[in-house]
Amino acid sequence: MSDPVVKIPTIKLTPVPGGVNVVQYGTLTIGSVETLEAGSAATVSNSGTIEKAVLDFGIPAGFDGKDGAAATVAIGTVTTGEPGSNASVTNVGTDTAAILDISIPRGDKGADGAGAGDVIAAADNTFTATNTFDGTLKTTCDMQHYSQTIGGTMTLDSSSDNLQTLYVTNDAATIRFTDPDMPDVYKKTFIVDVHRTGSGVFSVATDNNIGGNAATAYIIGGTLPDIAAGEILKLGVEISTEVNAVYVYVIGKVVL
Repeated sequence: MSDPVVKIPTIKLTPVPGGVNVVQYGTLTIGSVETLEAGSAATVSNSGTIEKAVLDFGIPAGFDGKDGAAATVAIGTVTTGEPGSNASVTNVGTDTAAILDISIPRGDKGADGAGAGDVIAAADNTFTATNTFDGTLKTTCDMQHYSQTIGGTMTLDSSSDNLQTLYVTNDAATIRFTDPDMPDVYKKTFIVDVHRTGSGVFSVATDNNIGGNAATAYIIGGTLPDIAAGEILKLGVEISTEVNAVYVYVIGKVVL
């Protein structure tokens, strides 16, 4: 781009024969433009001639402004819009303390799958006509089978029923857990009802085995309470592979 040139009348007069003065025209060109220190005075100087003026400018810089207040942004409400609506973000705060309300549309219902909806159970599962799924799950799993031992030793393992009944007759009665093949990442719990029908001694075995390891029996609370004929002692038994322990919890006694 060429320098801006402006024709201006000058004060130079040239005499010609006949006594008439001729006014000559010159040019004006912008020369350099320099930024000066803030607070200094602006300057303009002619580095050319009167006929061919070249103006050099000195313009002072502005002072630094004050620091502005730090702005904040917070999330306001997040709502779910109708399917097909546009997502939106609205600032309900101010320019320096924004609060963003966000609306995100819900997705449309997907296409139906190609499956028939039939549930295929494993071959070893048994379903009966009593199974219903009308708000409440009702299956035969709501009832559990229990096993009973009459006198002698009740020997339990990881496949034993969770509910057990032990009858203490005139013979000694013992609860023992033995399962050398029990995996070390499982636990097993039992509820044992102890009925007394004779004078035999009732105890928890000391030679238990969990996963091939000797297991110590612990009676939580110290000792097993004795029961009289017609009483039932309810026990909780926990088998722990973590520490190879058989924990026996006394739940309480009832009188029939």
